[in-house]
Amino acid sequence: MLKKILIISAILSIFIGMASGLGITHAGFGDVEQGKTYDIPVTVITSELDFDNHFVIEIEGELTDWVSVIPMEFDLPAGESQTLVVNLEVPENARLGEYKGSITAVGQQGVPAPGETPGGAAVGYTIAARSLLSASVIKPGAVESAAVTSVNVLGKVKPDSVVKFDISIKNTGNVPAIATPTLLVSSDIGTTEIPGVPVELEVDEETTIKMYWDALEKGTYTAVVSIACSGTTVNSDPVSITVTDSSLSGMQAYLVLIAILGAAVLLRQRS
Repeated sequence: MLKKILIISAILSIFIGMASGLGITHAGFGDVEQGKTYDIPVTVITSELDFDNHFVIEIEGELTDWVSVIPMEFDLPAGESQTLVVNLEVPENARLGEYKGSITAVGQQGVPAPGETPGGAAVGYTIAARSLLSASVIKPGAVESAAVTSVNVLGKVKPDSVVKFDISIKNTGNVPAIATPTLLVSSDIGTTEIPGVPVELEVDEETTIKMYWDALEKGTYTAVVSIACSGTTVNSDPVSITVTDSSLSGMQAYLVLIAILGAAVLLRQRS
């Protein structure tokens, strides 16, 4: 019995690898609004290694009740393709957010064993191809945007130090947003781009992230934080950074000098 099962498995593995080139294109709707209807095409593809078959469409997942497919059944000769229209009707009260599912084209005839004809195989398997189904529900008039509200960094640092930026980012739209920051540090020599990690922001949410720059050489630099969100880019106000061996600014040095002179006068008076 075990020997028979092994032989059958071997035959199936050969034909799974050789007999089917069945596939179906992705069904991604992207952003969709509450209360609207959308249509997209998907294509079921076979190869000449397949055989004539009758397919039935199966829909699964969170979008099942919103999706219909035309046609739901069709005959497809080997080596040809069939275009389907996937219709999505978004309810007026649909929850905002991501939805996922799948569309599967299932062949109704098994793959034939050697020497057999389609539909009469002694040993066979059902062929099927699955397409991911996805949509992101947003409310009508949705605006996805974000902005940099502040950039805090030391104005003077030493060479070969790591400079920390505290960057506040706020969702300025009316739907959840993903903002991707990039730190741009420029000088006369050129510009260094430091990519940041995408930040997910709820409506009206503001958060602070940290980014870092290696201040290797002396000089004066200008830093700008660029935010990419929903295909648009906005920049922060520029901030200036001086890389120098001196740890005190001119004003700081002046105040220290005044303090020293005051202390000297006080000590002299006491003496």
